[in-house]
Amino acid sequence: MSKLVTSMLSIMLLIQSFNLSFGDFLHFEDLVNHYEYHQETFGDDVFSFLNKHYGELKAEHNLEHQEEREDHEKLPFEHQHSCVHSVVAFLTDFELLPEPKSIPSDQTTSNFAYRDSYSFSLANSIFQPPKNV
Repeated sequence: MSKLVTSMLSIMLLIQSFNLSFGDFLHFEDLVNHYEYHQETFGDDVFSFLNKHYGELKAEHNLEHQEEREDHEKLPFEHQHSCVHSVVAFLTDFELLPEPKSIPSDQTTSNFAYRDSYSFSLANSIFQPPKNV
Protein backbone atom coordinates (compact mmCIF):
# COMPACT_ATOMS: atom_id res chain seq x y z
CA MET A 1 0.00 0.00 0.00
CA SER A 2 2.84 2.33 0.86
CA LYS A 3 4.48 1.77 -2.53
CA LEU A 4 1.20 2.50 -4.32
CA VAL A 5 0.71 5.81 -2.52
CA THR A 6 4.34 6.76 -3.09
CA SER A 7 4.08 5.96 -6.79
CA MET A 8 0.86 7.93 -7.18
CA LEU A 9 2.32 10.97 -5.43
CA SER A 10 5.48 10.76 -7.54
CA ILE A 11 3.47 10.62 -10.77
CA MET A 12 1.33 13.55 -9.63
CA LEU A 13 4.46 15.58 -8.84
CA LEU A 14 5.95 14.72 -12.24
CA ILE A 15 2.79 15.81 -14.08
CA GLN A 16 2.67 19.06 -12.11
CA SER A 17 6.32 19.77 -12.91
CA PHE A 18 5.46 19.59 -16.62
CA ASN A 19 2.73 22.16 -15.93
CA LEU A 20 -0.02 19.88 -17.21
CA SER A 21 -3.56 20.34 -16.05
CA PHE A 22 -6.74 18.34 -16.48
CA GLY A 23 -8.08 21.04 -18.83
CA ASP A 24 -5.24 20.32 -21.24
CA PHE A 25 -6.44 16.76 -21.66
CA LEU A 26 -9.97 18.00 -22.34
CA HIS A 27 -8.71 20.10 -25.27
CA PHE A 28 -7.12 17.23 -27.21
CA GLU A 29 -10.23 17.06 -29.42
CA ASP A 30 -9.67 20.71 -30.38
CA LEU A 31 -6.05 19.87 -31.18
CA VAL A 32 -7.08 17.02 -33.48
CA ASN A 33 -9.73 19.15 -35.21
CA HIS A 34 -7.27 22.00 -35.74
CA TYR A 35 -4.66 19.56 -37.09
CA GLU A 36 -7.22 18.19 -39.56
CA TYR A 37 -8.00 21.77 -40.65
CA HIS A 38 -4.29 22.47 -41.23
CA GLN A 39 -3.89 19.21 -43.10
CA GLU A 40 -6.77 20.00 -45.47
CA THR A 41 -6.04 23.72 -45.89
CA PHE A 42 -2.23 23.92 -45.86
CA GLY A 43 -1.18 20.30 -46.35
CA ASP A 44 0.77 20.30 -43.08
CA ASP A 45 2.12 17.10 -41.60
CA VAL A 46 2.24 16.49 -37.84
CA PHE A 47 5.74 17.92 -37.36
CA SER A 48 5.09 21.14 -39.26
CA PHE A 49 1.77 21.56 -37.43
CA LEU A 50 3.46 21.18 -34.04
CA ASN A 51 6.26 23.52 -35.13
CA LYS A 52 3.72 26.18 -36.16
CA HIS A 53 1.79 25.98 -32.89
CA TYR A 54 4.39 25.03 -30.28
CA GLY A 55 7.80 25.54 -31.93
CA GLU A 56 9.93 28.08 -33.74
CA LEU A 57 7.28 29.11 -36.26
CA LYS A 58 4.64 29.95 -33.66
CA ALA A 59 5.06 33.75 -33.69
CA GLU A 60 5.16 33.88 -37.48
CA HIS A 61 2.11 31.64 -37.81
CA ASN A 62 0.12 33.71 -35.31
CA LEU A 63 0.91 36.93 -37.23
CA GLU A 64 0.01 35.48 -40.63
CA HIS A 65 -3.22 33.76 -39.57
CA GLN A 66 -5.12 36.09 -37.26
CA GLU A 67 -8.41 34.44 -38.30
CA GLU A 68 -7.39 31.28 -36.43
CA ARG A 69 -6.78 33.15 -33.17
CA GLU A 70 -9.85 31.70 -31.40
CA ASP A 71 -8.87 28.18 -32.45
CA HIS A 72 -5.33 28.72 -31.23
CA GLU A 73 -6.57 29.81 -27.80
CA LYS A 74 -8.50 26.54 -27.45
CA LEU A 75 -5.43 24.36 -28.06
CA PRO A 76 -3.98 22.46 -25.10
CA PHE A 77 -0.74 23.54 -23.44
CA GLU A 78 -1.31 27.15 -24.48
CA HIS A 79 -2.04 28.48 -21.02
CA GLN A 80 0.18 31.27 -19.91
CA HIS A 81 -0.03 30.76 -16.18
CA SER A 82 2.55 32.61 -14.28
CA CYS A 83 3.46 31.50 -10.84
CA VAL A 84 4.22 34.50 -8.72
CA HIS A 85 5.35 33.96 -5.21
CA SER A 86 5.36 36.91 -2.94
CA VAL A 87 7.75 37.25 -0.09
CA VAL A 88 6.39 38.76 3.06
CA ALA A 89 8.86 40.23 5.51
CA PHE A 90 7.88 41.35 8.96
CA LEU A 91 10.14 44.04 10.33
CA THR A 92 9.88 45.02 13.91
CA ASP A 93 11.56 47.63 16.01
CA PHE A 94 13.27 45.66 18.76
CA GLU A 95 13.49 48.72 20.97
CA LEU A 96 9.71 48.66 21.40
CA LEU A 97 9.59 45.00 22.40
CA PRO A 98 9.64 44.27 26.14
CA GLU A 99 12.67 42.44 27.46
CA PRO A 100 12.02 38.78 28.16
CA LYS A 101 11.89 37.91 31.83
CA SER A 102 14.56 35.46 32.86
CA ILE A 103 14.35 33.25 35.89
CA PRO A 104 17.29 33.62 38.27
CA SER A 105 19.35 30.46 38.53
CA ASP A 106 18.89 30.14 42.30
CA GLN A 107 15.11 29.81 41.86
CA THR A 108 15.30 26.85 39.49
CA THR A 109 15.47 23.25 40.57
CA SER A 110 17.55 20.72 38.80
CA ASN A 111 16.06 17.41 37.77
CA PHE A 112 19.33 16.13 36.38
CA ALA A 113 20.69 12.92 37.86
CA TYR A 114 23.65 11.11 36.33
CA ARG A 115 24.16 7.44 36.89
CA ASP A 116 27.18 5.65 35.51
CA SER A 117 25.90 2.94 33.22
CA TYR A 118 29.30 1.51 32.32
CA SER A 119 30.52 -1.72 33.82
CA PHE A 120 34.18 -2.30 34.50
CA SER A 121 33.91 -6.08 34.65
CA LEU A 122 36.37 -6.35 31.79
CA ALA A 123 39.11 -4.56 33.73
CA ASN A 124 41.08 -7.78 34.28
CA SER A 125 40.53 -9.23 30.83
CA ILE A 126 42.91 -9.43 27.88
CA PHE A 127 41.90 -6.04 26.60
CA GLN A 128 44.47 -4.09 28.57
CA PRO A 129 46.98 -1.55 27.34
CA PRO A 130 50.52 -2.82 26.89
CA LYS A 131 52.68 -2.81 30.05
CA ASN A 132 56.38 -2.20 30.47
CA VAL A 133 57.91 -5.25 32.08
